[in-house]
Amino acid sequence: MLYTWSFFIALAVFLIGIIYRIIGYFRLNIGPDRAEFTTADRIKAFLSSLFGILVSPVQMFNLFKTVILNVVFQVPLMRQDPLKWFMHICIYWGFFGLLFFHALEGYVSEVIFSGYQSTLTPFLALRNMAGVMVMAGVGIAVYRRKTNFRLKQISKHHDYLAIVLLAVIMISGFGLEAAKIISSGVFYDMVDEYGAMDYDEELPALKAVWQEEFNVHFPGETIPVTPELMEEGWLVNEDNCAACHSNPKWAFVSYPVSIAMTPVAGFFNRNRLDLLLLNIHFLSCFLGLAYLPFSKFRHILTTPISLIISGVAGQQIKRDENKATRRVFDLSACIECGTCTSHCAVGPLFEIFNNQWVFPSERVIRIRESAWGRPMDPESRDAFFQGSFLCTMCNKCSQVCTAGMNLQDIWKETREQLAEEFLPDPVIRIRELCEKHQSEKAGVKTPVVLKPGKNPVVESLKKSFQAATFSNCYTCLTCTNSCPVVAVAGETREFGSAPHQVIHALVLGQTELTKDASIVWSCLTCYKCQENCPQGVRITDIFYQLKNIVHHQEFGI
Repeated sequence: MLYTWSFFIALAVFLIGIIYRIIGYFRLNIGPDRAEFTTADRIKAFLSSLFGILVSPVQMFNLFKTVILNVVFQVPLMRQDPLKWFMHICIYWGFFGLLFFHALEGYVSEVIFSGYQSTLTPFLALRNMAGVMVMAGVGIAVYRRKTNFRLKQISKHHDYLAIVLLAVIMISGFGLEAAKIISSGVFYDMVDEYGAMDYDEELPALKAVWQEEFNVHFPGETIPVTPELMEEGWLVNEDNCAACHSNPKWAFVSYPVSIAMTPVAGFFNRNRLDLLLLNIHFLSCFLGLAYLPFSKFRHILTTPISLIISGVAGQQIKRDENKATRRVFDLSACIECGTCTSHCAVGPLFEIFNNQWVFPSERVIRIRESAWGRPMDPESRDAFFQGSFLCTMCNKCSQVCTAGMNLQDIWKETREQLAEEFLPDPVIRIRELCEKHQSEKAGVKTPVVLKPGKNPVVESLKKSFQAATFSNCYTCLTCTNSCPVVAVAGETREFGSAPHQVIHALVLGQTELTKDASIVWSCLTCYKCQENCPQGVRITDIFYQLKNIVHHQEFGI
């Protein structure tokens, strides 16, 4: 009764969680809330696109190829990282092996295989093999998180909680099977339920066989073992047990564990600790089932679907309704493996800013939490804003994502949302501040004063290999003549509207003027000025350095 009610409660929580997630995929939005599409619109668009795939031979071929190569064998991951591929294959194949040959055996294995019994060969060995695969995958996951520099930085308590729960399920499973092998109580239960023998004459012979060959222990009993008794026991076993029970030695992990448990077999059998392990194993499985829709475990269901979407449609989804749905779904498909972070071009900036949201894998988690209703406090939002705009949008994270996520689209929409919340790109914010400073100074004519002593900004520029070249300028105006921003504006009379003016101001030590110069913040970083300078002045790099100085002054980082 305990198992039945526990299972149905766990199943109910699981189904409620799955339905809640599915509704959220079609209801929630990533990026600016434009309210363009209703939930019904998005569901219709999804079903329409799905129907289009099912009626297209080309799309069906792509679908089949994606399922085989990307989902079943995970070929792209194998090319990227063989160890990680092996870890994923072990966990996925092992998990589904246990699901079909153990958890759902009454609905799958018994239907597919005639005369299926979990205690028969080869199913004993297959179940142990699936368990070993999962344990091997978990071991590799722990090893990678302990040895990979980036993974150590982004690993959190819930990552290890997921690993611990999975380990408890697997260890209790092997322990339970081993305890049942040595348990005299389990033996007597099977004899009472299924046996049809003479208990006085045949049972002692059967017990002798199961004690010597099946490693069952009968505490407090002394069973004489003779060749005649063993021969009779094998005949009784053939008539009563062989149809359902193979030799447990086929359980190549559980059987050695049962041998290791021999010194405490009497204690186990007298206290029926196999029942305790049974409770631990089933309740941990039910807990995992109920926890799945609300944990990182849900990627077991969502990642294959995301890989299929990526394989069939790539990043070229046409309908905006489906794009909105995919953004939300992709966030649930993330397996938090850290691959995007390991390949992120701006990842090293974490050492400078100590901001976890520099890492793309961490931004995915935060965006997902925000989408599902967990707001950020102002301090966290500022840090998230910084991490979002430090991203160079190089799209490498999407290219290496093992879950097939279109991260580029998520970053773009997130930036647009931040801009609507008056948190635009830092360069834009500082440019607006500079324009404000210029407007405040308008009409106030102050002569250029050459101050004695060293200017700290100029000194810092001189220490930079790139920026120190400003002193080579001899005012030929080649930079200004080649600048596309100047060409479009067509106006250089106002100070700060042309590159050469900034360089001249630096030579004169007028750093306050250069920091507010509009050309610094309007620069397209096309490098034409720098490429054409006859003196090798690194004009664009100097502008970068000035931006960094102002950014540090404005934001303190």
